[in-house]
Amino acid sequence: MNSKERGLAPFHRKTLDRFPMWYGAAPEVTLGIMHELNCEDADTALYHSLGLDYMTIRPKYTGEPLSVYEDGTRLSEWGILRGGVHWGQALSHPMANFSTFTEVEGYPFPDLKDWDTKYSAEEIARTSDHCLIGGTWAPFFHDSTELMGMEKFFVEMYENPALAESVIAHCFEFYYELDRRTFADNPGITDMYFIGNDFGSQRALLMSPDMWRRFYKPYVAKLIEQARKAGCVTAVHSCGDIHEIIPDFIEIGVHAINPIQVNAANMSPEALIKEFGCGVVFFGGIDENEILQFGSEQQVRDETRRIIDILGAYGRYIVAASHDYILPEIPVRNVIAMFDEAKKYGTGI
Repeated sequence: MNSKERGLAPFHRKTLDRFPMWYGAAPEVTLGIMHELNCEDADTALYHSLGLDYMTIRPKYTGEPLSVYEDGTRLSEWGILRGGVHWGQALSHPMANFSTFTEVEGYPFPDLKDWDTKYSAEEIARTSDHCLIGGTWAPFFHDSTELMGMEKFFVEMYENPALAESVIAHCFEFYYELDRRTFADNPGITDMYFIGNDFGSQRALLMSPDMWRRFYKPYVAKLIEQARKAGCVTAVHSCGDIHEIIPDFIEIGVHAINPIQVNAANMSPEALIKEFGCGVVFFGGIDENEILQFGSEQQVRDETRRIIDILGAYGRYIVAASHDYILPEIPVRNVIAMFDEAKKYGTGI
């Protein structure tokens, strides 16, 4: 079984030689893994030594260079000033004072002509034996709230819902069209469509389930439907407590839920597997907040086996951390231990 076959097997209820493994991390973590495993390049470290099964190709920004300032902050393609590690935090909200449709319509949203959606021959050759994740991350929830500021945006959802809907629609339409072009330009190449919007907090959803169903569910459904028509299996990322809307994700055709933040309220793996059984592929769940960050290598190995036993009970599981982006604060040896143990456990070692 090669990585492409293994990566797709949980979605098609096929027998596995071991559970597939996915990795997302800061560049510093990858460099640390290369050093620890004495590998000269990332592909050797991640895909040959660790045995990861998923690779990713995203549309590429090819427009005018975006501004980067002396203090390390930078301007995103959405016109939002950002700072901090990796994608960081929104430091400005350019729609903070908007109150009319005219203002929203006149805003310079990202221009599709600034993006290259065609995979190169080299990219296709490099990823041919792996389960390929493609399309956009489509974080339209984050974009819509960051453009106005989350507090103002949530107020507008109640007081001026049509205005909030207009902002959401513009953000959604950018990703929907970018995905459409990506699938059209690379027919039959993408295996998995994997998108991310953090609808949950540590204790509950960031909005009521009814508000989520009104403002965001229809757009997630359209993204998922388009990807499924393009022949992709689908996965949705949302941190925090999202247990109330997992049935909605299943209803609209989402195949896998990530990252399974097991230390958030109502997200214990035992409860999730009991409630949703084999109705969805569980994707993640190996605790990054405590175990990977502060645990010993043996504790990481023990927790990896525990999560595999629980979330993999129906054979529908993808090994990954409980966050989509492993940060440099996580010891590299613990990251290696997680994947090494998952590989050994799956093959009976």
